[in-house]
Amino acid sequence: MITGHTIGSLKRNVIAPMCEQFGLDIKLNSTDNSFHLYGNTVYCFGTDKQDGYKNMTGFTAHGWYGNEVTLQHPNSIQEAFNRNSGDGAFAMWDTNPDYPEHPIKTDYINKSGERLSNGQLRIQSHHFTIDDNPTLDPMYIENLKKSTPLGMWYDRKIKGLWVAAEGLVYEMFDRNTHVCEPFDIPSDWEVHGSVDFGFDNPFVHLWVAKDHDNRLWVIDEHYEAGRLIKDHAAKIKAGQSTTWVVADHDKQERMELWNAGVSTSPANKAVDAGIQKVAERLTLREDGKPGLMIFRSCKNLIRELGKYAWRQRKEGSPGKEEPIKVDDHACDALRYAIMRIDSGDFIFV
Repeated sequence: MITGHTIGSLKRNVIAPMCEQFGLDIKLNSTDNSFHLYGNTVYCFGTDKQDGYKNMTGFTAHGWYGNEVTLQHPNSIQEAFNRNSGDGAFAMWDTNPDYPEHPIKTDYINKSGERLSNGQLRIQSHHFTIDDNPTLDPMYIENLKKSTPLGMWYDRKIKGLWVAAEGLVYEMFDRNTHVCEPFDIPSDWEVHGSVDFGFDNPFVHLWVAKDHDNRLWVIDEHYEAGRLIKDHAAKIKAGQSTTWVVADHDKQERMELWNAGVSTSPANKAVDAGIQKVAERLTLREDGKPGLMIFRSCKNLIRELGKYAWRQRKEGSPGKEEPIKVDDHACDALRYAIMRIDSGDFIFV
């Protein structure tokens, strides 16, 4: 069996590369997501849901490959161990590093070299850096290193280290580097909008322009609390016209915006992936300039970026890494916009 975060990620991360590298033609059975390989039946399972393990019950496996196992739900991991009980069965996992207290690190990787009572090796882990992959083009590796934000992301993605997210989320953000004086945007630049709803908390709309060098410019912000949706819609319509607007998923507030003349699509709200996309944009490029610039007039976004911090976990706690959810409304709107621009993701709900 093969497990992954979702069936879609398995097709992308495992099935497609297998077909390309080994000249295979693998099609998953639409009923049970299985395929046949060299006389074996291989079952594929997505493990992102709490009850996803239920799809695994009732069969015996002789081998298990877990792709990006840190993203898999603990219920599915335990059930996969239960299923993987045939003669000579073994498990092989891969994963990118996460925080040091992640259960995969503490319960398995840290126990590398552990043996059973009969002397048989139970767990063996291997650590690799990006340079250890012989199939990657050196130019790709060089570009990846230069485009990966320094600090936690670089240590994990490039060096393969299990390091904690601490301090400021966007430690690379620098007012002298990322903030500029406003100027007139050329008429042929794309301009997009992004909304984070609020009433007691601020309602935020950002205008984000994209130039011909794929550099983003946050050119304006609307940041106000205690007002009705129709009032915010009037401010949005009075600003720069946009190609599209992504917004938080509140259907009622999105409908109220639509009734007031502002059409939106639901944003991709994946926090970890979105934060990394923003950090990549803040990283300096070959020309010495970052991929994201902010007009000095966007004072609330600038203020929030400068103080946006990771929540401190108790030492040894396996709790999920997450930013402190205080004064982060413009940061959220920025994340929504960049996820849409850089990932091409519209979420329809």
